[in-house]
Amino acid sequence: MTFVQFSEELHLGHAVIDAQHASLFDTVNQLHDDMLAGNSRQQLARVLAFLRSYTVEHFATEEAFMAETGYPGMALHKAQHDDLVRQVQELEEKHTAGSLTLSITVMVFLRDWLAQHISVDDRKLAQHLEAR
Repeated sequence: MTFVQFSEELHLGHAVIDAQHASLFDTVNQLHDDMLAGNSRQQLARVLAFLRSYTVEHFATEEAFMAETGYPGMALHKAQHDDLVRQVQELEEKHTAGSLTLSITVMVFLRDWLAQHISVDDRKLAQHLEAR
């Protein structure tokens, strides 16, 4: 079941960033499917760990593009990245400790954060990269 779609309107026209965004959406969908299926806490933990590590990797890619091209909004953009990484780490830690059960609220948060960040902040970055 597709919880979130990496729609055409979220494509930015930057092959590397778009491919990574599509993978992030695939991971959120896998996490959602596992949650609905009642898969084991271990499976959910593995998907959360992958989401955290892939988010860090993806954000590092974007931040390298920003640094290479002198993106003027880098500090704010990086702060947003850091905030999401922190929140995903907290979700993972709480889940591992047994104090968090993944819920639709968590899934909606991830979906909405990604869609908002891509459509606004990453779009500005993509426009900057295209102009370079």
